[in-house]
Amino acid sequence: MQAPEPADRAVSRRTRSGVHLPFHYDQVSQLHSLAERIHNAADELPLTDSVHSGVNNLDDLDDSARDITGLITHLTTAAAFAARTVRRGRDPEAEITRRKVTQLTHTVGALGHALADLGEAVAHVGVMHQLDASPGSTQRSEAIESTRALLHARIDSARGRLHKSGARLHQAADRLTAPRALSRSLSPSVTAPVPRPGPTTSRPR
Repeated sequence: MQAPEPADRAVSRRTRSGVHLPFHYDQVSQLHSLAERIHNAADELPLTDSVHSGVNNLDDLDDSARDITGLITHLTTAAAFAARTVRRGRDPEAEITRRKVTQLTHTVGALGHALADLGEAVAHVGVMHQLDASPGSTQRSEAIESTRALLHARIDSARGRLHKSGARLHQAADRLTAPRALSRSLSPSVTAPVPRPGPTTSRPR
């Protein structure tokens, strides 16, 4: 009889709400995949050189806000699923899953800060939109430039947070199975026996 598939390697398993999740639950590849999605969200943020006043900025920021919100939901769901699969005890597999849950939840927190930056950027676009419709004056021009600088700073901050979060998640994925690999290398059960050389055996040069 075929052994059941481990829970952490199941594909498209159902969550508690019955919704299929569209990614593999391989511990390492899942984190790398999510990290790439975070980097992609950062790359999709509008470039500050192209940001001016107007509704186009709100359309672009709306798309980015949806992307980041989707990532927050996605990672939270993944963390919740993984946490439910952890077995009691301190065996290596359970420990790896706990570490993965920790990395996912920390990343969600970082994405929340990026989304907050984006929320402030939206507010600055609203101010610029109002200023753009006001009568021309030196004060108006100065206010627009000042608000645009704040807008650029918030977008750049969100982009930086996203890229940093993606890089950290990549690093976490690379380190995820290190303790398990070490424990296996130290295990006598995986050490191949070394034959004792005979008395006439010599090392070739």
